[in-house]
Amino acid sequence: MKKKLAFIMAAALTVSALLAGCGNSSGTQEAADTEEAAEDTASAGDDTASAADDAAADGAQEAETEAEEPSGEKVVLKCVCDLTPHSEILGAARDALAAEGIELNFVSTTWDATWNDMLIDGEVDFAYFMHVPAMESIEEEMGATLYSMGGIHVEPYTCFSNKYAAKEDLPENAVIAIPNDASNEYRALKVLEAEGYLKLKPEITAANASVNEIEEYLIPIEIVEMDQANIIPSAADFDAYFVNANRALEAGIDTSFYLMREGEDSEYANIITVTEANKDNEYIKTLVKILQSDDVKNFITEHYNGAVIPAK
Repeated sequence: MKKKLAFIMAAALTVSALLAGCGNSSGTQEAADTEEAAEDTASAGDDTASAADDAAADGAQEAETEAEEPSGEKVVLKCVCDLTPHSEILGAARDALAAEGIELNFVSTTWDATWNDMLIDGEVDFAYFMHVPAMESIEEEMGATLYSMGGIHVEPYTCFSNKYAAKEDLPENAVIAIPNDASNEYRALKVLEAEGYLKLKPEITAANASVNEIEEYLIPIEIVEMDQANIIPSAADFDAYFVNANRALEAGIDTSFYLMREGEDSEYANIITVTEANKDNEYIKTLVKILQSDDVKNFITEHYNGAVIPAK
């Protein structure tokens, strides 16, 4: 009986020990699982923080890239200008203008009287075909206010001949065609005066110039006033004729062969002309700055053999 009781007690102790052992093992496992979960959470937190850091870095890089890139903003300036040399000079400045975000739209390169209206009515942003005396004449004629943004080039007013090689070859009573618009007629008459053919009245101006302002002929000549657009087509009818250098270039005339012309100090620089609406336009100011640059001046000097010269 005692042996049986001892066996039962020993068995009970064994079971108790086993149960205690099972309880300790479960607790240890739970602690390990909890620790592992905490480590996983911490790792996930680290990954999230790393991703956030990467995103922030990417965002900063994109912002820096956007700041370095140009905005891509472009402005298109509409203009009217003579084909030669005006559109060619503007073309020579194309790359420099593009770098400043400026593009040009040549609305017309064949002159007609509507150009003045187009400028004054705001259909174009600027005109590039006139000099200051012509601008002032247009202002007076049309009751408008115009502004010169700067001189770009000079086309010395020139006398050509299809019949004679030199001024000294002109016959007595030579018939000479000159334009009938006051500003260009003034230039032609001033050249004839400088060459000793006539004497002009003191009161002559670029606004009132005509043969009526000739005080005296010093060498007998016959002057024919006519629309400048018709002079070259009818050049064979005259002993000599005056035209703008750009019209001579357009007609394929060799501008190095001439009878007489203005000096290089001519005050008749071709200008960029605008109305009140654009006199403070920063893009047009940039345009003028580029057209007056050394690069464009060199283009003018190299391409026109003295028929066109940079404005001083």
